[in-house]
Amino acid sequence: MSQLRQRHAPSATVVKSPSYQDLQRRSPVRSLKGVYAFGFLFACRCVSALFNIVHDCDEVFNYWEPLHYLLYGSGLQTWEYSAEYALRSYLYLLLHATVAAPAAVWLGSGKGKLIVFYLVKLALGAASAATEAKLYRATCVHVGSRTGNILLLLLAAAPGLFFASTSLLPSSFTMYLLTLAAAYVLEGKSLKVVASAVVGVVCGWTVAGLAFVPYAFYVLFAPQLGRSILMLTSALALTTIPTLAIDTVLYGKWTVSLLNFLRYNVAGGGDSALYGTEGPVYYIRNGLNNLNLVLLLVLLAPVAGLAQWWRSRQKLPQRLLLAVAPAFLWLAAITALPHKEERFLYVTYPVMCLVAAAVLAAAPGLIIWGTSAVLPRRASHMLGRVLVRAALVAFLLLSASRITAILSNYSASMHIYRYLPEEPHRLDKDGMANVCTGAEWHRFPSAFFLPSPAYRLAFIPSTFNGLLPARFDVNKNGTAAAPASLNDRNRQDLGNVLPDASSCAYLVTWSTPGMPDTGWVKPDWEELVSLKYVDASQSPSWLLRALYIPWLSAKRNKHVQYVLLRRL
Repeated sequence: MSQLRQRHAPSATVVKSPSYQDLQRRSPVRSLKGVYAFGFLFACRCVSALFNIVHDCDEVFNYWEPLHYLLYGSGLQTWEYSAEYALRSYLYLLLHATVAAPAAVWLGSGKGKLIVFYLVKLALGAASAATEAKLYRATCVHVGSRTGNILLLLLAAAPGLFFASTSLLPSSFTMYLLTLAAAYVLEGKSLKVVASAVVGVVCGWTVAGLAFVPYAFYVLFAPQLGRSILMLTSALALTTIPTLAIDTVLYGKWTVSLLNFLRYNVAGGGDSALYGTEGPVYYIRNGLNNLNLVLLLVLLAPVAGLAQWWRSRQKLPQRLLLAVAPAFLWLAAITALPHKEERFLYVTYPVMCLVAAAVLAAAPGLIIWGTSAVLPRRASHMLGRVLVRAALVAFLLLSASRITAILSNYSASMHIYRYLPEEPHRLDKDGMANVCTGAEWHRFPSAFFLPSPAYRLAFIPSTFNGLLPARFDVNKNGTAAAPASLNDRNRQDLGNVLPDASSCAYLVTWSTPGMPDTGWVKPDWEELVSLKYVDASQSPSWLLRALYIPWLSAKRNKHVQYVLLRRL
């Protein structure tokens, strides 16, 4: 009888905590098809293309202005485009000229230039949306639909991606390719990882090659190593040979701009600290502004990953770990550099969103595990769902607040040049009308905003004492010239500056009593338009400038008038 009881006694079962992969497989959540995901993301990027401002003078004077020169024969250049230094490759600009040049021919060199500007930005938005949609689908298929759908929301609404996705910057271009490479890592397509990495590094931002290092280790241990090496060789040939040929023609001499750039920025040939240094918390502060919850989740991810492993006693998805590794490596690397720029962090924005999505997808299970001793399972499950949804709502609200703050506080410098008349009312003896600016030179949105070939930007004396851009000189071989006024030490050269405002037909400046930076005398000028612009130095709260808080931001922030003046 005892044997019979033992035979039919219920066997003891060990309740095993589900792994991250198990939770994803059980998820009933549906995902969008790739084409619908692209459509949704592209709609978001179109909003960025049409309303996003130019955040950085480097974008204007290193990319928009040289592109304007290639299209229309006039524009400004920095010392990096001087043939003496040749740090910038023209291949990057010519890639965008494939969109801009046909439009420029069709629309002419008048007000149609502004349409060309926005067409390029729309093309950038399309490229960003395509790579983000690819990452979304790869995440849905190989990680889980729950993680993928959270990722889609983060990509669509993150302020950093609103700003970075439509910026004409190599860091944004490399961001597209790193996003694509991350998708291919998830899919296990090592050959395409190699191709994406080479294009991103050679045609985009060479220094960001460091971000691809984790993917290099993946390729080394993936199948088909021989074919990967062949792909690497082919991709390098298909990118470096055109780069060498184009730069040799345009710089007028045999030169390798990629090596020049690396020599200056990596091998100690130059000193980027000449252009400003920031402390170690710069990217934390910047990331909180532009990614808010995403950055916090990235910083918490190692702890969450360890907790997930401890809970399930199973390995975390290896491809997912490899795909997100650049987020941590790149953040650590650029934090160690003394010279810091917001755009440096652009490279890993989508990958950081993937990290955050993975943490949020795992959060309900972790909360159930962590509260199981004090709460019923149903209550723990409800708590996990509520906290994740609350976090996403907070993310959306903070993101909307950040984007609104930037556009409402700082867009005047983009809009003011649109009020220039189609033809200038007065010309110099050389048949040109100078649109002058002083200390505000770095907020000029590019010559695409000047509505006629008769206009040109000119600089007048101001409190700025660094090196200003110079004009491409068609009479001295244009891109092959080495202007004497340009140097690599950020030394001021007054050859790029007018003696005073007497030869200016128009002036863009602050409306501040006395105007010590520009030397203009009010009776000699007529105000054409005045737009509000937040004065950061006089606004007491960093938070109210970084985020838009209804009523409070308008009340506490101090504004100046950004004005366009016409000489009488």
